[in-house]
Amino acid sequence: MRFQAAKVSFLRYLKGTDLSKAYLLAFAAVIPITLANYYNNLSVGIAMAIGVLLCAPSDVPGNLRHRFFGMLFAAFFGVFATLCIGYTKPFVWVNLPLFFLLTFFISYFSVYGFRASLISLAGLLAMVLSFANLGTLSVWLHATLIGCGSLWYILISTLFLKIRPQKHLEIQLGETAEKTAEFLRIRGKMLTAKHHRNELQRAQFSLQTSINELHENIREALLSNRQQSGSSNSSRRQLLIFIDLVDILELSIAHPVNFKRLDKLAEENRALILKYKSLIYEMSIQLQEIAEVFLDGEKLKKSNTVSNLIEEIEAYIQQFEEKINETEARETLILLQNLLDFEKKQGQKIQSIQRVLSNIKKREEFNLKTSEVKQFLTPTDYSFKILLENFSLKAPMFRHALRLAVLMLIGVLIGMFFKLQNSYWILLTLVVIMRPSYGLTKERSKKRILGTFLGGIIAVILIFLISNPVVYAVLGILSMILAFSMIQKNYVGAAAFITLNVVFIYALLQPNALAVIQYRIIDTFIGAGLAVIGSFLLWPSWEHNEMNAVISKTIQANMDYLKAIDNYYHTKGNLPSAYKLKRKEAFLAMGNLSAAFQRMTQEPKSKQKEYKNFYRYTALNHTFLSSLASLGNFIRNHNTTEASVYFETYISNIIYNLSKTIENLSEEKTQKELKHINFEQAEAFIIDEEKKLIQLKTKELKEGKEKISEALRTNMQEIQLISEQLRWLYEVSLNLKNIKK
Repeated sequence: MRFQAAKVSFLRYLKGTDLSKAYLLAFAAVIPITLANYYNNLSVGIAMAIGVLLCAPSDVPGNLRHRFFGMLFAAFFGVFATLCIGYTKPFVWVNLPLFFLLTFFISYFSVYGFRASLISLAGLLAMVLSFANLGTLSVWLHATLIGCGSLWYILISTLFLKIRPQKHLEIQLGETAEKTAEFLRIRGKMLTAKHHRNELQRAQFSLQTSINELHENIREALLSNRQQSGSSNSSRRQLLIFIDLVDILELSIAHPVNFKRLDKLAEENRALILKYKSLIYEMSIQLQEIAEVFLDGEKLKKSNTVSNLIEEIEAYIQQFEEKINETEARETLILLQNLLDFEKKQGQKIQSIQRVLSNIKKREEFNLKTSEVKQFLTPTDYSFKILLENFSLKAPMFRHALRLAVLMLIGVLIGMFFKLQNSYWILLTLVVIMRPSYGLTKERSKKRILGTFLGGIIAVILIFLISNPVVYAVLGILSMILAFSMIQKNYVGAAAFITLNVVFIYALLQPNALAVIQYRIIDTFIGAGLAVIGSFLLWPSWEHNEMNAVISKTIQANMDYLKAIDNYYHTKGNLPSAYKLKRKEAFLAMGNLSAAFQRMTQEPKSKQKEYKNFYRYTALNHTFLSSLASLGNFIRNHNTTEASVYFETYISNIIYNLSKTIENLSEEKTQKELKHINFEQAEAFIIDEEKKLIQLKTKELKEGKEKISEALRTNMQEIQLISEQLRWLYEVSLNLKNIKK
């Protein structure tokens, strides 16, 4: 089984975009070096190859316009940093202060987001490489050739994108389907894992964060490029599949399970719960098979297992319905029916994706207005005010930039004082492993050290066994390809192959390559040590300082989603874009909170202040969002009755509790006290409605009907699910409000 999984992973790696992009980078770097070496001017080739290496990291998928200008900015930063450091290097007392300031401001540019951080990386790497004395060219010619190398990479990467325009998007859709399938499997486990639900819920937190990131990347790639280039058959197909995947995740989160009641039912009839679990597992398998269509090029498999399991569960529910009399049993029946309804909708969404994949030519048209498309994109504000707003020690990115600048300066001084050979490797280590948070920096430092050590051991063995320069050149190119193909998903492997690449290049240039390995490992240890110590001591960004703000944003997003559900319950009709937008924002906010909490768990125990409270906030917000999604999904997919005034009683009090929670987190009092709660009247109304429906059911059965009408069944489900969710939402909101800080 493990061998088969490893084989699949390896084949995906060979077919994936990471490896193809690494081939592209190697091709772009090797061509100018080969030509320059042929004409006995290797320095020209090295300069152009540096331009390729500086530009390549910013070549990330998404908005095509942002991608193009991002690479141009990376080229500009590379040239500018090379000129500044190159011309001032002879003047130490000018060079070091300038190096400090450039490191700070180039790193601070990362405040604009992920793409900007990769552009910053180009400038930082250019400064570091300026200390390496690579080549014999003048500063201005070296910088010009770096710019030419960057433009050369932009040209061939653009041509490559024209040849395989959809490949990366197809892989992201496959990864989303695969992670959503895993989310379903965890949900299935929760049905019977009575004593492990907390651990499974934490796994869901982490997984949902990854899925949200994929959703955002796909949205940008699909919707922004759709605006620019129009709608093709392929993009329509991908958009339909993506929408279904988003809905599947919502349905997975929205499962209306009362675990206490479910555990009690499992004691009496475990076989039925196992049927539900088998149904969820089977849908997970079908989603995994959909993922394999995108990731492995497999043909779609057909199966009737889901429909057969649904029929078996329906037959059991019908038998159960014929026997029940007591109120509690009746509530259990409605719970089973509601749960089955959600599973049916889940299955319908999976079938919808299967139809799109298997019948590409005859798919339905799907159109979005430009104004609607813009709403679903998460815009990045590139205005100057963002720099001004974050120019403070209170801002995490400001502290990160200042910390990195100080540590880089210390790294330079260590190299100068101890006269270390290739001391710029200390700076390279700092640049690639430093992150705004201590936890991420520490984790990346461990991987960097381990990878460098492994690469060093392998390099020593190969140097002893091989002494052929041609073999060194081939191995150097191969290790570069493997290093850049692994850098996103296997940093230990990437660090190992980068070390091999460096050693083989030096083996071509110097006779004593073994000394290079020794200095490489020493410098990596120094750089990693500086990074970890600096992250701990110099203006550290501990997550507990930011958690209140992240929790408040999540609660506000949930509140806005609740208001959108409330509004739709009153108006019905076509689902408005505003509803979808608020749902998206709530899911993203929950993902951000989960990610922040995960980062907190990676920090030293002494810095995990109020850990229990923050875990409660995270778990309760996840529960609240789950209940919200359940409520919204039911209202959307059923012919419900008009919303009563008592529905509004609950909604207003839930919103009040959430507002008070935000007040508690910000320690600012703005919310007025509610004078009339009217819960007794609301509860009496719900109980009265339930009695009326039971009387109608008894009447229909007395009239000789084999089973109650569909309209009555829907009304009973409505009063049970909506009332249960309202009570639950109120209880969760009350628990949030009452968390003591």
